[in-house]
Amino acid sequence: MDSRSCWVVKIGSAVLMSADGGTDRGAFCRLIEGLANLYSAGVRVVLVTSGAVAVGRLKMALDKRPSGERNIPKLQALAALGQARLMNLYESELAHYGIDAAQVLLTRDDFNHRQRYLNARRALGAIHDFGAIPIINENDSVGIDEIRFGDNDQLAAMVAAMIAADRLVLLSDIDGLYTGDPRRDPSAKRLPRVRANDPSLDAMVGGTLDPTGGFGTGGMRTKLTAARIAARAGIETIIAPGKEADVLGRLMVEDLNVGTLFTPDPGADRIAARKAWIGMGVAPKGKLWCDAGAVNAVQSRGTSLLPSGVQRVEGDFADGDAVELIDPEGNAFARGLAIYNSNALTKIAGSSSSDIVNILGYHILDAVVHRDDLVLLDP
Repeated sequence: MDSRSCWVVKIGSAVLMSADGGTDRGAFCRLIEGLANLYSAGVRVVLVTSGAVAVGRLKMALDKRPSGERNIPKLQALAALGQARLMNLYESELAHYGIDAAQVLLTRDDFNHRQRYLNARRALGAIHDFGAIPIINENDSVGIDEIRFGDNDQLAAMVAAMIAADRLVLLSDIDGLYTGDPRRDPSAKRLPRVRANDPSLDAMVGGTLDPTGGFGTGGMRTKLTAARIAARAGIETIIAPGKEADVLGRLMVEDLNVGTLFTPDPGADRIAARKAWIGMGVAPKGKLWCDAGAVNAVQSRGTSLLPSGVQRVEGDFADGDAVELIDPEGNAFARGLAIYNSNALTKIAGSSSSDIVNILGYHILDAVVHRDDLVLLDP
């Protein structure tokens, strides 16, 4: 990525589909025009799109989305059926503006493995270098956990953190965060600007299911979670109505009359992409139980974790895998990348760093988790 502004724009299923069950070509074309305008203004755009299952439903003339464990293969099949048609829509419409589309399919597993994570980040940068727009969605035709996750809100946030984007835009049929449910409370007010980590926001959001159109599965709660993931990487998030005319143009000029802006904590620095990846939800492969002295050193002084502070090793992991650091009370207080694999760590746990080479016959670092690869977790 270069120094130009970079936005991750996520388009929800409810934006792509019309009330009568078809695709909303008017809204779709307006959004592509907005994306093209961003592109022309020098903004590097990464598009995260939902809609494969919804378009697959339309193609197969199904009235509603299948649900339940037994219908997961049907959901995967619908995703595969809708994927080609959805990408064809993007490719043909972007072609009117001389912009190429590049499809990228990701699963959460791609964020859990450091090398695949780096490969994905480099690929997105190379796509931009070719002057194209990456279009990302979850690889729902082979994923199981991913297909249950919802409307790609968290995927968009994780992509934003991956590429150190300047802004995450979540476009939906929801036009922002309200003080209450505007469908039930006429006095509810849209909040133009909030702090993503404000705990009072939790009382303002509903569940995860979208009760409006039947196409999307992500509600305001998933969007709040996404905004908090992005905020942890120092990225602001905007939730805005995707069907509204020139919504992206209005966001470019900082129009606070559209949507809700979620900001990181005041004064928070943008953390390194490596730490963002470690802390934003990567699945740990093991646990390192630490003594009180090690906990204090890591939390209060920002030190690396040394083998002398490790009391017990759990799990089977390789060097470079993510592990959780556990305090004496059993609470996970940090997450980091293991320098030694689980077998080696079991042998050197509780030992001095100077004894590593004598015990293992080799030495990589004095630490078992380096502070540059370590992120403290929220209490």
